[in-house]
Amino acid sequence: MAAPVQHHIIDNPYHPVARRITDVVRRRAVAPNVILIDDLENIVQAARSGVLIDSLYITEGRNPLALDEVVSELHEVQIHTLSSAVTKRIFGDDKRSRIFALAQSPAPGELSDFSDSSGDIIVLDGVRLVGNIGAIVRTSAGLNAAAVILLDSGLRTVFDRRLIRASRGLVFTLPTVIAPRRDVIHYLHEQQIPVATLAADCTVPIEVLQRVKERIAIVLGSERRGVSTDIARIADYRCSIAMSDDIESLNVSVSAGIALHERAHSRCG
Repeated sequence: MAAPVQHHIIDNPYHPVARRITDVVRRRAVAPNVILIDDLENIVQAARSGVLIDSLYITEGRNPLALDEVVSELHEVQIHTLSSAVTKRIFGDDKRSRIFALAQSPAPGELSDFSDSSGDIIVLDGVRLVGNIGAIVRTSAGLNAAAVILLDSGLRTVFDRRLIRASRGLVFTLPTVIAPRRDVIHYLHEQQIPVATLAADCTVPIEVLQRVKERIAIVLGSERRGVSTDIARIADYRCSIAMSDDIESLNVSVSAGIALHERAHSRCG
């Protein structure tokens, strides 16, 4: 069944449809009821993860009927067409996608959501670049981590439009939780999950993590400040990644990928 299409182009920024999008874009709630998802790949990923897509929007010039073949999950969703001027008015200097959706926000994740999982947990301690966080979510999903926990990320919600884009929609698939540092420390202690930190000044090679057979929490700090003192104090393993003396540090998303790859050897060995 083809998606219901609104044939006329909405060219008035005060049209109820345009006003609704504007309200969602400008709202900065910690737990929004409605979220905006850019780009077809991310919309489809959200729908396949059980997110309820409310409505689809395309900019004039794109053929809405061409969507039918790739969004079978969305065949009942209303499609609206916006003029380029209205789209520019809504998003201003922010990214303007040729296709985006409004969706019902999933419930925020909690630490208890992945207590029964056997996978490792990635903890990002003070990592604030959304592009890095999104890349780590993607890597974590690809290398079978159980979850990503964000400490002092600067994000109000994991369903931030920027993080959805940066994670290619995988933030809807992999449990990603914003939590206070003290709650995370208590959770890791309560669950008896060993903690491994990465820092360039440590002398223990990261390969030691291959010998740990139980699930662990891998903590990565920001490139500028590293892991916080509170987390470093509870670390069971303090490791470093061997690299050229000419390089001070690796990008945090690269470090996360290397750590998770090392952990894959512990499950294969």
